[in-house]
Amino acid sequence: MKTADLAGAALNAWIAKALGEPTVDYLADWPGFDRLLEREAIHVAPMPGKNWQWCAIVVGKPGGRLPEGRGPWLEGATPRVAVGRAIVAARYGGEVHDKMGGIGEQT
Repeated sequence: MKTADLAGAALNAWIAKALGEPTVDYLADWPGFDRLLEREAIHVAPMPGKNWQWCAIVVGKPGGRLPEGRGPWLEGATPRVAVGRAIVAARYGGEVHDKMGGIGEQT
């Protein structure tokens, strides 16, 4: 499955795996979202040329949990979706297995 297509429970599970945290509903209530953006050097903004779709990229910082260097720009309908996809892409690349041992399966 393309990272850009992750949504719902599957995206929540992949975000948790990438951050090494328990799965929570990151898309509805992401504890410490603003601190994460600063700590991991993640840029997120609405893009007028993309009909105000949110776009995010992980730049990464030395000593951060995510790889240093630029990940790909990822889009989403909300800042949390865009950032979540960018985090997963920075850690695992542009494609992931759609099943993680049953975690995050969409029903």
